[in-house]
Amino acid sequence: MKVKESDNSGESLIDVSVIIPTYRDWERLNLCLLGLKKQNFPSSKFEIIVVNNDPYDPKPDFVEASGCKIIEEKTPGSYAARNAGMKIANGDIYAFTDSDCIPDPNWIKEGLKEMKNSKVSRVGGKIKLFRPENGSYFAFVYEKYLAFQQERNVKVFKKSVTGNFFAKKHLFEQFGAFDEKLMSGGDFYWNLRLSEFGEKISFAEMAVINHPSRTSLSEIAFKKKRTISGYYRETFTRLKFGKKLLTLLKRLMPPINRINHIEFESTKDYFQVLIIRWYVESVGVMHLIKLQWASIRNKNI
Repeated sequence: MKVKESDNSGESLIDVSVIIPTYRDWERLNLCLLGLKKQNFPSSKFEIIVVNNDPYDPKPDFVEASGCKIIEEKTPGSYAARNAGMKIANGDIYAFTDSDCIPDPNWIKEGLKEMKNSKVSRVGGKIKLFRPENGSYFAFVYEKYLAFQQERNVKVFKKSVTGNFFAKKHLFEQFGAFDEKLMSGGDFYWNLRLSEFGEKISFAEMAVINHPSRTSLSEIAFKKKRTISGYYRETFTRLKFGKKLLTLLKRLMPPINRINHIEFESTKDYFQVLIIRWYVESVGVMHLIKLQWASIRNKNI
């Protein structure tokens, strides 16, 4: 898809810059780009920026043929990649998704529609989970209910993941870019900070991104360690000893209150999710203890 960036007057014709970080994920990126080609939105009004987060992994021919912009970012992490994409973006609105996501044909159209109708500067769209080929049933059931609680995150906690997120360009100019030191949770912390300053966010039910569930419980546990690392750096280290201990004990309790707000399709699903969530939380607690112990040892050296 070729993108016309300006008319004869030099004024940008692009409304939206779609920014996609990728790391050794070319096959699924191809499906994402095919979904973007099918958008019910004028192709001249949006551009696609792919940021390769592993410059040593050569890009395949289909990326060049897609007509998108492709750049490289050596700094590890998806937030560093997204920040790099924003530096060359021409749109007044940034639309974020990931290389393993497949956008519905009305994704861009509905995201912008919600932003206009609700008069907000940020929009979080719906994320629909599907079970990939050879994917674990238990991983799918768990993530179906808990992986992307996007509507609740947006409406209750005023935050959104960058798997399906629209934001006006001026927000990044005013409040700064994503924290590149974080490997996970950077989108949440950025959104929470903006909400504290009164910037409005809205949920777009019809702006849909299709996302595969993880293929195994071990992948879910690995993700938990990444998110816990971000929580440790941003929050846990600031707590006093008693509060830290209380936090660990609460996380080791059966997570009944953490799933009570969810409408389960069956009692079977409820107990499966409860048990898996308990396991995942225990993984997080052990990782918190490991990080805290490492910090104590370093101080004593």
